[in-house]
Amino acid sequence: MVDIKRDKIRRCFQLIIEKRYSDARDLLKPSDNHQGSDLSPGKKFAIEGIIAFLNDKSKEGYLKDIDHLKKLRRFFKSKISSIWSDDFDREYFEIWIDFINFLQRQFKSKVNAK
Repeated sequence: MVDIKRDKIRRCFQLIIEKRYSDARDLLKPSDNHQGSDLSPGKKFAIEGIIAFLNDKSKEGYLKDIDHLKKLRRFFKSKISSIWSDDFDREYFEIWIDFINFLQRQFKSKVNAK
Protein backbone atom coordinates (compact mmCIF):
# COMPACT_ATOMS: atom_id res chain seq x y z
CA MET A 1 0.00 0.00 0.00
CA VAL A 2 1.22 3.49 -0.83
CA ASP A 3 1.92 5.74 2.14
CA ILE A 4 0.34 9.02 1.02
CA LYS A 5 1.85 10.99 3.91
CA ARG A 6 5.37 9.70 3.17
CA ASP A 7 4.93 10.53 -0.52
CA LYS A 8 3.68 14.00 0.38
CA ILE A 9 6.75 14.59 2.57
CA ARG A 10 9.13 13.40 -0.16
CA ARG A 11 7.38 15.65 -2.66
CA CYS A 12 7.75 18.58 -0.24
CA PHE A 13 11.47 17.84 0.08
CA GLN A 14 11.85 17.78 -3.70
CA LEU A 15 10.01 21.08 -4.06
CA ILE A 16 12.15 22.61 -1.32
CA ILE A 17 15.35 21.50 -3.09
CA GLU A 18 13.99 23.11 -6.25
CA LYS A 19 13.31 26.30 -4.22
CA ARG A 20 9.60 26.03 -4.99
CA TYR A 21 8.66 26.97 -1.44
CA SER A 22 5.10 28.13 -2.13
CA ASP A 23 4.33 24.81 -3.88
CA ALA A 24 5.74 22.93 -0.88
CA ARG A 25 3.57 25.01 1.46
CA ASP A 26 0.53 24.25 -0.70
CA LEU A 27 1.13 20.53 -0.14
CA LEU A 28 0.95 21.13 3.61
CA LYS A 29 -2.59 22.48 3.41
CA PRO A 30 -5.40 20.13 4.45
CA SER A 31 -6.68 17.98 1.60
CA ASP A 32 -10.28 16.96 1.02
CA ASN A 33 -9.24 14.58 -1.77
CA HIS A 34 -7.38 12.01 0.34
CA GLN A 35 -8.71 11.20 3.79
CA GLY A 36 -5.91 10.68 6.27
CA SER A 37 -3.30 12.38 4.10
CA ASP A 38 -2.95 15.46 6.28
CA LEU A 39 0.34 15.74 8.12
CA SER A 40 0.54 16.04 11.87
CA PRO A 41 1.46 19.41 13.42
CA GLY A 42 5.05 18.36 14.26
CA LYS A 43 5.73 17.34 10.67
CA LYS A 44 4.12 20.47 9.20
CA PHE A 45 6.03 22.70 11.58
CA ALA A 46 9.32 21.00 10.66
CA ILE A 47 8.74 21.47 6.94
CA GLU A 48 7.81 25.12 7.50
CA GLY A 49 11.02 25.45 9.54
CA ILE A 50 13.11 23.92 6.76
CA ILE A 51 11.60 26.37 4.27
CA ALA A 52 12.21 29.31 6.61
CA PHE A 53 15.77 28.14 7.22
CA LEU A 54 16.53 27.91 3.50
CA ASN A 55 14.90 31.27 2.79
CA ASP A 56 17.69 32.83 4.86
CA LYS A 57 20.55 33.01 2.36
CA SER A 58 23.13 33.28 5.16
CA LYS A 59 22.15 29.81 6.44
CA GLU A 60 21.84 28.00 3.12
CA GLY A 61 25.51 26.95 3.15
CA TYR A 62 25.04 24.97 6.37
CA LEU A 63 23.04 22.36 4.51
CA LYS A 64 25.76 21.91 1.88
CA ASP A 65 28.40 20.94 4.45
CA ILE A 66 28.36 17.13 4.86
CA ASP A 67 30.15 17.24 8.24
CA HIS A 68 27.69 19.79 9.55
CA LEU A 69 24.78 17.64 8.36
CA LYS A 70 26.17 14.62 10.22
CA LYS A 71 26.49 16.64 13.44
CA LEU A 72 23.00 18.02 12.96
CA ARG A 73 21.58 14.52 12.46
CA ARG A 74 23.25 13.29 15.66
CA PHE A 75 21.87 16.30 17.54
CA PHE A 76 18.33 15.67 16.26
CA LYS A 77 18.58 11.96 17.10
CA SER A 78 19.53 12.86 20.66
CA LYS A 79 16.46 15.09 20.85
CA ILE A 80 14.20 12.26 19.68
CA SER A 81 15.52 9.89 22.33
CA SER A 82 15.14 12.42 25.15
CA ILE A 83 12.60 11.53 27.82
CA TRP A 84 11.41 15.13 27.55
CA SER A 85 10.37 14.77 23.90
CA ASP A 86 6.69 14.34 23.17
CA ASP A 87 5.09 13.18 19.91
CA PHE A 88 5.30 16.67 18.41
CA ASP A 89 9.04 16.89 19.15
CA ARG A 90 9.74 13.41 17.81
CA GLU A 91 7.85 14.07 14.58
CA TYR A 92 9.53 17.46 14.19
CA PHE A 93 13.05 16.07 14.56
CA GLU A 94 12.27 12.95 12.48
CA ILE A 95 11.30 15.19 9.55
CA TRP A 96 14.55 17.14 9.89
CA ILE A 97 16.50 13.85 9.93
CA ASP A 98 14.57 12.65 6.88
CA PHE A 99 15.36 15.93 5.11
CA ILE A 100 19.06 15.64 5.96
CA ASN A 101 19.06 12.06 4.62
CA PHE A 102 17.26 13.28 1.49
CA LEU A 103 19.90 15.99 1.01
CA GLN A 104 22.73 13.51 1.41
CA ARG A 105 21.19 11.18 -1.17
CA GLN A 106 20.91 14.17 -3.53
CA PHE A 107 24.59 15.01 -3.00
CA LYS A 108 25.63 11.40 -3.60
CA SER A 109 23.61 11.13 -6.80
CA LYS A 110 25.17 14.36 -8.11
CA VAL A 111 28.66 13.09 -7.29
CA ASN A 112 27.97 9.70 -8.91
CA ALA A 113 26.55 11.40 -12.01
CA LYS A 114 29.83 13.22 -12.65
